[in-house]
Amino acid sequence: VIEASLSFDGTHVAELKAAVPGYDASEAPALIDFCESDNLGHRVAATWTLKGLLEMGAVTGLDLARVFDRLNHENAWEPLLHLLQSVQHADDAALPYRDAIRRCLAHEKTLVRVWALDALVRIALAHDAERADAREAVDAALSDPKASMRARARKLAPLLGL
Repeated sequence: VIEASLSFDGTHVAELKAAVPGYDASEAPALIDFCESDNLGHRVAATWTLKGLLEMGAVTGLDLARVFDRLNHENAWEPLLHLLQSVQHADDAALPYRDAIRRCLAHEKTLVRVWALDALVRIALAHDAERADAREAVDAALSDPKASMRARARKLAPLLGL
């Protein structure tokens, strides 16, 4: 996984995708370090790989608190997107970072906003105390000027009983 992350060209994920099934927990610390790198390419590769690992349920060795803490520090849209897409696979680990996720609802990139909305709902589905905030966010998104936000809100609304 580390080798694939190092050779990532910033665009093509085939090598990352091929590396994910071969993940070894001993690589976890280096992978998480890459999430904090000054090199945007490393952050994109690492967060994409972490998303793939979470999709597979391969969380052994991963410090998910450190992973999701990146939501408080990351500004680039690609790593943010991957982190937000990962929430559906680790909502408990993401719960403490819900304020950072809420801030992503105002991101300039629509795709980040769409996945921030999705992340808030995934957390709310697992934690009843978060449902009111998620309902409010979905309700606001239903009248968003961007069609993709409205579409995601329509898809998520029934999950919250809206």
